Amino acid sequence: MLLQLGTSQWFGSLAYGELIDGPTQPFQEKDLRSPSICFLALTAYPVLAGLRDSQELGGAQVQQAMLARALVKAGIDVSMICMDYGQPAYETIDGIRVIRSYAPTAGVRGLRTLHPRLTSVWRALSLANADVVYQRCAGVNTAIAVAWAKRHRRASIYAVASDLDLQEGVPIVPGARDKRVFTWGLRGADAVVLQNPRQQELLQEVHGRLGQLIPSCYAADGSRVAAAANDEVLWVGMLRPVKRPDRFLALARALPHRRFRMIGGPCGDSPETQQYFDAIARDAESIPNLEFMGFVPFRDVDPWFARAAVFVNTSEHEGFPNTFLQAWSRGLPTVALFDTGSRQNGQAPYRLVQTDAQLPQAVEQLLTDAAIWQQASDLCHAYFEAHHAPAGAASAYRQLMLRLVRGAS
Repeated sequence: MLLQLGTSQWFGSLAYGELIDGPTQPFQEKDLRSPSICFLALTAYPVLAGLRDSQELGGAQVQQAMLARALVKAGIDVSMICMDYGQPAYETIDGIRVIRSYAPTAGVRGLRTLHPRLTSVWRALSLANADVVYQRCAGVNTAIAVAWAKRHRRASIYAVASDLDLQEGVPIVPGARDKRVFTWGLRGADAVVLQNPRQQELLQEVHGRLGQLIPSCYAADGSRVAAAANDEVLWVGMLRPVKRPDRFLALARALPHRRFRMIGGPCGDSPETQQYFDAIARDAESIPNLEFMGFVPFRDVDPWFARAAVFVNTSEHEGFPNTFLQAWSRGLPTVALFDTGSRQNGQAPYRLVQTDAQLPQAVEQLLTDAAIWQQASDLCHAYFEAHHAPAGAASAYRQLMLRLVRGAS
């Protein structure tokens, strides 16, 4: 049975490839000065289209929508493959050609990995017919994107979403088969794009290859927060264990004279995910100086950053949080327990604490010392302007795409 074949057989069968999209086509001669790119971003449609009734709001989805728009502005032909959320089969959003694939619940359990998922994505990639295929987040789709690109002599990029993508045993991917399939895709991609220096170390140590560091981007509105006008401590993220929202609840209890706000919905729709979300929500409601808002659509989150005085990230692991960019673009001082390796003139653009016990002290100092707050605000804003503007990310990707496409041709 096909699902029992080895990884290379699964994606390398000539007969199966012809069944999906016909005989292999050679690389077509194109203007290599302006290569096209297709994002295999199955869950990005709600963010891209601004759907308010969907809770599909992760950092990977936001970043792909941001980057796709930046590439369009840079004059690059961009397409994106998304799951079926009820949208038309084909549409254009902000210059991005969106191709619909399978519905999230389509297919027979146990068989739907092959059809309609693999077959639908493969056909959509052939319809997009891009010079470069871009895929983000660890999973089977990494291998599908790489396999399609190899078969059609196109280039492939895997963009790391979290440090966990690169760790030994790929803890973020469930199931032994899917771990092997993802690892095949990661090691076979023509380029691996990284978010922070620690990921470069992990990629080389665990997988024996180098990657390219391209900072995440964010389209800021140019506004700055004002310390005198704000007094709120903000947390934003998907409510899942790796984000450690319990640390924020403990912080609010440790500083009862301060105001706290928590924004985030459940990460997925499994019973375990909902139970975790419900437990955090119940605990939050018992803290009088904390306002728990639950899920808020991405387009409605930004104003809460403008009203905050300090942003706190409590995660155990991250790639590069979009919430950092939302905060830093406004000069909002940030406190975190993990290090992205970001530095501005040798200084981290946020307060890095080593233990949970240090969190209250770091937050309180920013709220009480105006000079320290202003210094932190100026530092993170300067770092954002220097490293995370969309035009810079688009330029770096364009250069990478040109190098890869010339190699593929």
